[in-house]
Amino acid sequence: MVNILNNVKTRCGIPTSVKAYDDEYQSLIDDCIEEMKTAGVPASLLSFDTSVNQRVLTCITLYIKAYRGDDRSDTEKYLAMYHKKVFKLSLEPVSEV
Repeated sequence: MVNILNNVKTRCGIPTSVKAYDDEYQSLIDDCIEEMKTAGVPASLLSFDTSVNQRVLTCITLYIKAYRGDDRSDTEKYLAMYHKKVFKLSLEPVSEV
């Protein structure tokens, strides 16, 4: 299984060696994946056995940027980008895994 947490931390500019907030980030990753399932993103895009779809990784990163930390002055901006990206992914044709 691919380590999504390290990929997201890299995209957020957080060194993978910094582990202080890993539990918070992992919880947000799990929540985001469930949100994408509910929004109709095909399961084939949310399968992380060998790789992560880069568009899905972008969604997860935007979700985390919206909700992480105490300064949430830009939450709406990141959530708007997240919702647009998820909407596009939900239009993907369903393929058999």
